[in-house]
Amino acid sequence: MKKILLYSGGMDSWLIDKLWKPDIKLYIDMNTKYSKEEISRLPKDVILDKLDLGKWERDDAIIPLRNLYLLMWATNYMDNEGCIITMGCLQGDRSLDKQPEFCNKAQDLLNHLYQPQWWLPEGRKVEINQYFKQFTKAELLKKYIDQGGDIKKVWNETFSCYHPKEDGTPCRKCKPCQRKVISFYEFGFVDESWLSDIIPAIEKDMVPYIKAGTYGRGKKEEDLIMKFYNEYKEYGNRKEI
Repeated sequence: MKKILLYSGGMDSWLIDKLWKPDIKLYIDMNTKYSKEEISRLPKDVILDKLDLGKWERDDAIIPLRNLYLLMWATNYMDNEGCIITMGCLQGDRSLDKQPEFCNKAQDLLNHLYQPQWWLPEGRKVEINQYFKQFTKAELLKKYIDQGGDIKKVWNETFSCYHPKEDGTPCRKCKPCQRKVISFYEFGFVDESWLSDIIPAIEKDMVPYIKAGTYGRGKKEEDLIMKFYNEYKEYGNRKEI
């Protein structure tokens, strides 16, 4: 069966590509606020399709049912046996369409639709791979480093931002930017040029909810966020990549 990775060029899918080695990397241009910058950074071996979901994009960058659309689209690239599809779903992701229950139900639905029938006598098998759900972003990064990967290469080649600046650089304030910085911090890497933007953003978007017990990304990630914030809130002891 074809191994298909739903690829974005963000940290999660970039690392999964290196660790899982898919047959197909599929980027679906959803016409979002950040699609242009993601597309400009795609490797040459990525298949680029277009599915305009941007019209449904909310102010917080959420597109309802996004991953259901993407999984259905990915099945068009299965072989005669079927496909194994991987998304960037990790431990700490809160969206319902990144949870095991969703993946199981979507897999059941797709296998129901690809069962043997008049136009597909032999049927096809669809599997949604949930192996990487056991890892946080930092743990996935560690797995890559442990296999000989270069952490600076990950930092420089991945793009995780909902609100890129006009010059195409990350905003250094949104949730994907914040979570990327936190993941690298665990390994002692902090780009000091980000601190003046990222610390106020974390102070606003993460710290109050962690303290209130309502952030919801799990103790490991939340403890790491608070450790980073407490170390850098006064911009002391800075390290640079």
